[in-house]
Amino acid sequence: MMGVYRITARFDLSDADEARAAEYLKGLKRGEVNRFIIAAVLARLDGGKTLVEQIRQMLREEIKTAPNAAAEKAEPQDDLSVLDDLELFG
Repeated sequence: MMGVYRITARFDLSDADEARAAEYLKGLKRGEVNRFIIAAVLARLDGGKTLVEQIRQMLREEIKTAPNAAAEKAEPQDDLSVLDDLELFG
């Protein structure tokens, strides 16, 4: 049987980090808070990958499956060096 799990969170607004988090969550539309919290928890459970790491992983997967003739001719190292450049954004 499927159910609903409810949780209550309290933020100490005298703490700068907690106040910032509370302000962000207050600015989300209805339903977005749940999606944000779920995504944050899952990201933490998945090893806390950074956004750059997630983008690099997605690009690797796309490069492997791309039906582009130029990509098929490229050396795998070439593809990886492009992905390494993403670290500049991290």
